Amino acid sequence: MKSQDMNKWLWALVPVVAFGGVLVAVVALLVSGESIMNVYHPYWAIGKWACVAASVILAYVAYQKKRKDLVSLLAPLYAVLILLTGDFSGGPIMQVVYAATITILAVRLEKRFE
Repeated sequence: MKSQDMNKWLWALVPVVAFGGVLVAVVALLVSGESIMNVYHPYWAIGKWACVAASVILAYVAYQKKRKDLVSLLAPLYAVLILLTGDFSGGPIMQVVYAATITILAVRLEKRFE
């Protein structure tokens, strides 16, 4: 597969990584017998770091475009501020909302900034 063909579909990896990380965290909690409602459990860090990784992928895709999207380029900074250092809990609700947001940004980037 050529590099350009892979870059063409790289934007679709953003929701896979973001929602996949949250799903892995939920499955890890269920397998360990812990409650999903405990938003401070260390397993939720899997979802946080998956959202950060998906944001980095989104920024890479935005950087490769001819027209630059500033919001998508700054997505990793938003991820760190919101999920890792913010005043928010960074629990499952915040992770799902952030994953949905960067998914919308990825679709927007693919459709409008070509």
